[in-house]
Amino acid sequence: MKPSLLAVGLSALVLVSACSGGAHPRATATHGATPGTSAIPSPIPTPTSPDRLPNPVQSPLPVGSKTLYTGSGHGDGGVTLPASAGKASSITVMWTCAGPSKFNVIATGKPLAGSQCGDGSGVFTAEIPHAHMRELAWKFSAADSVIWRIVVTRPPGN
Repeated sequence: MKPSLLAVGLSALVLVSACSGGAHPRATATHGATPGTSAIPSPIPTPTSPDRLPNPVQSPLPVGSKTLYTGSGHGDGGVTLPASAGKASSITVMWTCAGPSKFNVIATGKPLAGSQCGDGSGVFTAEIPHAHMRELAWKFSAADSVIWRIVVTRPPGN
């Protein structure tokens, strides 16, 4: 028995509709694409150096805040914060990183903050309370393939 032309035509129509996904045309458009043509969106490239990462400070710091450390690098690193950090009620750590593994801030062998890195588009913030700041020498733990930028601030009045 031969399938009817109508049945074959409907099957093809269903297949084309299923493959198109029904997305709005602007949802998959890329810059420079001519209307009516097909363009494959290109993924945003992962940064390859710390200076290409976004600034981890996403909004203005409160008036009176003090930046204690700003740095960048790849793999493991660290900083010894000034003595004034130990007197603050809390410290804010903001970072961004790119790579296939995690970035961790560690003091006295214990993690204070950390995140999975990914493509470098994420910005992370952690508030470290005074009770966790007995040690001012912090280590940054990351695989050699991870790049990072970090800012450590003290809130106003501390």
